[in-house]
Amino acid sequence: MSHVLVDESTNPVQGAQAMSRTHKKEDMIVFRDISKSYGASVALHSTELTVRKGEFLSLLGPSGSGKSTILNIIAGAVAPTSGSILLDGKDVSTVPPRERGLGMVFQNYALLPHLNVFDNVAFPLRIRGVSKSEIQQRVRNALERVGLTGYEHRKPREMSGGQQQRVGIARCIVYSPSVILMDEPLGALDKKLRDQLQGEIKRLHRDLGTTLVYVTHDQEEALNLSDRVCLMNGGRIAQLGTPDELYFEPVNEFVADFVGESNLLEGVVEGANVVKLNDGSMLRVRSNEGHVTGSRVKVLVRPEKIEVVEGNDAAREDMNVCSGTIAQTSFIGGMTRFELKLSTGGTLLVKGISARAAERAPHGQTLTVRWLARDSVVLRK
Repeated sequence: MSHVLVDESTNPVQGAQAMSRTHKKEDMIVFRDISKSYGASVALHSTELTVRKGEFLSLLGPSGSGKSTILNIIAGAVAPTSGSILLDGKDVSTVPPRERGLGMVFQNYALLPHLNVFDNVAFPLRIRGVSKSEIQQRVRNALERVGLTGYEHRKPREMSGGQQQRVGIARCIVYSPSVILMDEPLGALDKKLRDQLQGEIKRLHRDLGTTLVYVTHDQEEALNLSDRVCLMNGGRIAQLGTPDELYFEPVNEFVADFVGESNLLEGVVEGANVVKLNDGSMLRVRSNEGHVTGSRVKVLVRPEKIEVVEGNDAAREDMNVCSGTIAQTSFIGGMTRFELKLSTGGTLLVKGISARAAERAPHGQTLTVRWLARDSVVLRK
């Protein structure tokens, strides 16, 4: 549906900033040196960001990272301290929120409790002066899209949290906004319902083709839903890229640690595609490009890329092999997570498809594990 805007293989943040300076017809939202401060406190440092038409962009990050500040600046709820924002090529930096033509879905649903479902969804159309016959048709279509046909006369209190959130989404899409903003819309729901609504939001985005900006602190949600993810940290963009890029090609330790579980191994570049770890062992890596011999680096290995060696299965030359004892085992449904205490003194996280309890390795058992050199990623400087 959308494409990465820049060549992020070199510097994803600077590349995105460079491309943001010139508006293109396919750009829906453009931040030009936008910042936000509250007195001496900086909520958002100078930021360049571009969202393309029809793109699903998630703003991900810990509390206070700046993701909600970006969303509120787009919505017009917060005025930037400096810089300008373009919506579909027009500078809207001083345009009131109601004149920006945006749709908003909130975490707390924000439904009018005294109105039934039909009237809640029809509300934005009525304040826009849409005719009764068109309101009937649009509301019917919106409710059908979110699976609430037949619920028109219910009050919000008579519905579950998931159903109320569907009403909120229907009210948002009923007037066909060019941009939909979602502020942690699934945060108040249980996991099973969140997973279900994620699928529905993904389908809606595909069907509508609307530009969607989504705030979340849930990394799995961001990776599942998005065309691109903008990971925030301390009021700055830590990395901007596709879910694959953030997960498999993190630019620094913060990104590697925030997105998914990770093993971060410290060492020194020993030679071509080899890192000598602090414990003295040699680690084959995908590439040392950009790091001179003798420089200190950190190497990322994802736990699910590590496999247990069965029997006398020999390791290939392009593999790393080590042994350790199981310090802790966690059963997490379809996956089992081992904490392996290595003979060299470190700890390695290993994740694999779960077996039944009787078949799982017990605490204290020695395991030999291995992974491919290409799955050892040296983090960039």
